[in-house]
Amino acid sequence: MSSAMTAALRQTVNIGRMQGTITRCMTSGACAFPVRNNTITKSSSFIIPATNTANWTRAQHTAAAAAAVNTTTMRPQPESSSAFSTTPKTAQTEIDHFRSIPWVAKHLSQPHVIITQADSRRPKPGHGDVLFSQTLNSPATISAYITTVNGSEEGLITETLAFLTLGNKLNGWPGVCHGGMVMAIMDDLTGQLFTQNKKLKRMQNLPLMTAYLNTTFIKPVKTPCTIMVRCRITKVEGRKYWSEAAILVEDEETGKEVELAKCDSLFVMLKSNL
Repeated sequence: MSSAMTAALRQTVNIGRMQGTITRCMTSGACAFPVRNNTITKSSSFIIPATNTANWTRAQHTAAAAAAVNTTTMRPQPESSSAFSTTPKTAQTEIDHFRSIPWVAKHLSQPHVIITQADSRRPKPGHGDVLFSQTLNSPATISAYITTVNGSEEGLITETLAFLTLGNKLNGWPGVCHGGMVMAIMDDLTGQLFTQNKKLKRMQNLPLMTAYLNTTFIKPVKTPCTIMVRCRITKVEGRKYWSEAAILVEDEETGKEVELAKCDSLFVMLKSNL
């Protein structure tokens, strides 16, 4: 056996003897033994008076309990419904917000218009629709989002209008909504059109996925602002749905609606639920 291994073994034995001595001291009331730098010597003593034994033991138990609490805290917590505890704006609050904007109110006052809070503003099981219901649901992101359809349209509903109020935390460039967010909004509204049809039993209740979404950026979408998004289904062929969408705002000088971005897309209905 090497000298290094022999020294390590002796140190282990010494520490074991010291621990054993402390344990015996707890039962006898006091103890004295020489210690220096974790090794036994002949010149110093470590004394635990009998009157402090109970306190020392309680301190041990307290430290152990604290360690147990810390260990529990560090464990990953299971997911629960509390993840969706954030209360979103009520549908009526969002509708009232848009009715207070004159150029939007004109669209909302049209006959046969069905107005609803966007379905994607409500979180779904398994963290569905979290992007628009939670991540982008704040005064600085998308503070309000409603959709409208013409209730008199028979068969497949082919057109929807949506209104969103955007904040400056959607910016890419200062004062300009990020292009990726512009695309996400048009993509989401197309999904809302399919959702409206499913709710009214105008199409099969199966998921649809974006196959492509070709976007043209015409003018910057400046923030903060309220936008209108128009979406139309242009063609249906089996499980394939072609559509187009556009984002518009009111020009404050002329009062006309100006197109800022547009897209054409293809959505494909899955053969079964996810």
